[in-house]
Amino acid sequence: MTFETLLLAATILYLIQTGIFLWGVRRSGYPQQNAAQPLVSIVIAARNEERNLRDCLTSVLNQTYPSDRFEVIVANDGSTDGTDLICDDFRNRYSNFSWFTTLPDQRLRGKTNALAQAIDKAQGEIILITDADCVVPHTWVEETTRYYTPELGIMGGITLQEASRPFHGMQSLDWAYLLGVASAAVQLHTPLSTIGNNLSFRKEAYEAVGGYRKIPFSVTEDYTLFQTIINSGKWQYAYPINERLLVMSKPCQTLRDLIRQKHRWGKGGLDMKVAGFLIMAVSYTLHGSLLVGLSGLAFLSASIAFIVKSCADYLFVHRVLAPLRRTDLLRYFWYFQLYFILYVLFLPFLVAFGGKVVWKGRKY
Repeated sequence: MTFETLLLAATILYLIQTGIFLWGVRRSGYPQQNAAQPLVSIVIAARNEERNLRDCLTSVLNQTYPSDRFEVIVANDGSTDGTDLICDDFRNRYSNFSWFTTLPDQRLRGKTNALAQAIDKAQGEIILITDADCVVPHTWVEETTRYYTPELGIMGGITLQEASRPFHGMQSLDWAYLLGVASAAVQLHTPLSTIGNNLSFRKEAYEAVGGYRKIPFSVTEDYTLFQTIINSGKWQYAYPINERLLVMSKPCQTLRDLIRQKHRWGKGGLDMKVAGFLIMAVSYTLHGSLLVGLSGLAFLSASIAFIVKSCADYLFVHRVLAPLRRTDLLRYFWYFQLYFILYVLFLPFLVAFGGKVVWKGRKY
């Protein structure tokens, strides 16, 4: 097989793959049939988040949902900054807010331990999880509950990142791409992944699988819980792309932090379904071929393939961002394209040789 043939085959497979994603995203959604107002618990694990926590709590406590129908619980996960003082302030001002400091658990580690202890305390029928560096829309709780028919067990949501410069913008577009694929995969009945800063589930579904104490430990606890509940076969699942559910997160501020994030995600995704590895294989083959071709082996062919691939990526990311009213992020598209090629090729080596995962000052 010649290099040009390999490049052509990889490009065609990538276009077919993107077309399938586009079809899935266009069908993204789930019937909003629940008019009831179930009791909801919002759970947040916070570790040294004094810079972000106040904005996060302000957003989650100011919802269109009745305040007597939801509670907010913060698990202070060994913070050594002013996180506890911020929590005390909010507890004095909001009757539906509470917080506690996590205790060691021999079976659980890190964030998983904090979430498990908070969920144990939660009174809600529906659990919503976000991170302390996130801001949620004021419609987040109300809109989430509308999806929860009796059959729905767990639901993912889209999170983007605040972007004021290219380094932030390329990260936000990366999340739009990855979570768009996750949403499309759900519509194709092949759920791949989710993100834990915009996740909800029935407490009944969580308890039915034994919760985090029965699920094998993972540095991406959200992904593991998502797959465990779905694989139980007892619940429906959803992953809508909905502006009223859009969560905004803080981007990584340094390249070192970004590499650590990708390392953690890569390690946590090692038990991904075969479909996920096939998607990665197609992407890796095309991006690797582009890099080799553009370096001089087949510059013209690789340039054409790069333009075609970029058009496909633009169409897909635009389709994800349009219903979220965030197409303004597309001004960072070319930064994202360069970043996308490099990290897709670098990630397998990072996972294989990157050593232990370092996150929030802990090693796993």
